[in-house]
Amino acid sequence: MRASVLPRLGARLGRKVTASGVWVRFGRVELRDVVVDGAGGRPPVRVPRVAAWFRIAPLLTGRVEVTELLLEHLRIEGVRGGADDNLSSLIEKLEEPRSASGGARASRVQIDQVRIFDGALAVVKRGVGEVVVGGFDAELSPDGPGQARLRDVTLELQAGPRAGADQLTVDFTLAHRRLVGLPVVTVAGGSATPVRGLDLTGIHGAIHPDAGDDARADIDVRGSYGGASRELWNAVGWLDPAKHQGEIKLRAARFKLSQLDAVLKNGAQILDAHRGEADGRFDVHYRGDTVTWSGAFHLAGLTVAHPMLAPVPVSHLGFDARAHGTLDVATRHLILTEAAVDFRNVHALLTGDIENLGPKPKVTARLTIQPLPCQAALNAIPAELTPSLQGFKLGGTFSTDVHVGIDFADLDQPIDLGGKVGIEGCRALEAPPLVDAERMLGTFEQTVQLEPGKWTTFFAGPENPDWVPYADISRHVINSIMTTEDNGFFKHHGFISSEFRSALQQNLQRGYFRLGASSITMQMVKNTLLSREKTLSRKLQEMFLTWYLEHSLTKERILEIYFNVIEFGPGIYGIGRAAHHYFGKSAKDLEPQEAAFFSSILPSPKRRYIQYCHASGFIDAKWQAYVDRIMKRSHERGRLTDEEYAKALATPVKFDRKEAMPERECIAMVKRLTAHPQPAPAK
Repeated sequence: MRASVLPRLGARLGRKVTASGVWVRFGRVELRDVVVDGAGGRPPVRVPRVAAWFRIAPLLTGRVEVTELLLEHLRIEGVRGGADDNLSSLIEKLEEPRSASGGARASRVQIDQVRIFDGALAVVKRGVGEVVVGGFDAELSPDGPGQARLRDVTLELQAGPRAGADQLTVDFTLAHRRLVGLPVVTVAGGSATPVRGLDLTGIHGAIHPDAGDDARADIDVRGSYGGASRELWNAVGWLDPAKHQGEIKLRAARFKLSQLDAVLKNGAQILDAHRGEADGRFDVHYRGDTVTWSGAFHLAGLTVAHPMLAPVPVSHLGFDARAHGTLDVATRHLILTEAAVDFRNVHALLTGDIENLGPKPKVTARLTIQPLPCQAALNAIPAELTPSLQGFKLGGTFSTDVHVGIDFADLDQPIDLGGKVGIEGCRALEAPPLVDAERMLGTFEQTVQLEPGKWTTFFAGPENPDWVPYADISRHVINSIMTTEDNGFFKHHGFISSEFRSALQQNLQRGYFRLGASSITMQMVKNTLLSREKTLSRKLQEMFLTWYLEHSLTKERILEIYFNVIEFGPGIYGIGRAAHHYFGKSAKDLEPQEAAFFSSILPSPKRRYIQYCHASGFIDAKWQAYVDRIMKRSHERGRLTDEEYAKALATPVKFDRKEAMPERECIAMVKRLTAHPQPAPAK
């Protein structure tokens, strides 16, 4: 067996065959730890135990007749770049006639039946995806019926879709080891994610030959969503593998969201699910390498509670959507011809193009919102998301046309981001009292949180002894803050498109979203008119109020309010109080290096107050270098003269310590206040 049979088997297969142990019995041979190598890039085959029962008499004539071949714990794994040997072809090679001269003669090997017990398969197809079969059993014979039972099957395509099943059963018929017609595939406990966010679960059903055309397979499967127990959708269609054609029609009849209770318990909380309802359809047509698809979805009566959405549940949510497009499987090119969404009288249209569909695609997209009255656009946003905006009356027409282009394979290339959001076509006719610009022109009360559970209120206006009019704020402070927070403050209308593009690019490069693009006006709105929680609700209101105040207040008034309400340290609000506390002087007398210090602490004033704790009265060398870099940027942008810059570099930041507490107590206070991270303005 070792010296002759295994090498000759390897010669027939064109691959080396080895075994660690051989046992020969009367009418049976058993091999242990058999390995068929992976020559030529083909996956290796490993079988811990191979047993073959054979007839004795035919051996006398030089023939090998195997009545049964048993493969236990068969393992196939590897990377496949093209056509590879499968089990059927390996058996065929064992049986095919051979002669020393290459001429045809009768086969001397015959295998009547092959059984596989507890096999496993893990194969990656280059450019396509990966298939993993946790376990399978099979019975095959050269002529007649056969069956394969696969367990824990997963399929993941590089293009994104995933599928799996607890069990797949494949019944087939062979003639001369060739498949006759199409097999019958029965699935149980299946799941699929055709697109991100759509999890089909509980899939069961069968794919079987068409009664009138055995070259075509009919598909009839059913299932649910996200683990819900009830059957909520069905998919019917057909597939013709020889012609590379097929179609599937997925239908979800209208159902109550309460039927998804098992799903809704995870993530966002769905309230009054019995009032919500949904239905949808999804059609796929397959011709060669081209897949065309279309779909529609309806949702109504949804009430959602989530801490990232709003402080209160958001009710009466719903929309109607439809989409269609094409996918070229060979080139992994997806074209979104149209995705239309109708939501509370707002009609939005998205088109897109995704090349190299997978982890690093090249994406272009365009979003348009058809013109509609500005009041209708505002009313389309649920009131729970915009409590501070209730009472606004708007005139004018709103529309949107924006586009984006991102190559995820080369994020160093500039992102193509442009277009317009048509709020500039709107005008405010009336505003609710608490956010009315008229209120912001006079003295108003400002309430701030000193630490968790502790609040204080102060006046923002001349009644406050620490109030500093715009004209009395050092130009160095204004210039330094503009350098770090909002370089084009006097040129834009509250939104920094260039910095938003830069922040988006940096976030994508990092792989997570951290940097924002808040203008000074947005920060002022956030500090004076809104709470500090990080929710979609606050962001929507922040953007609207930024637009409103930019068109209602002068730039100087916005800066005046901003500098008099923002936090510069624990309990230190406004530039007047900060200038006196840190440097023992008025705001108009602050020097460039002192102004740059204030810029350096703004993203996290409580945490960075620790620089003031130093008993020496100086910031540490690392922080001084940071302050110097801020001054360098101000100088490069023409906000510091050469003389001012040189003098400031030669003058390190030095604090006035009259209001300082002992260093140890100061550090302990900072640690206590920052033990629970405080929201900070995004840069």
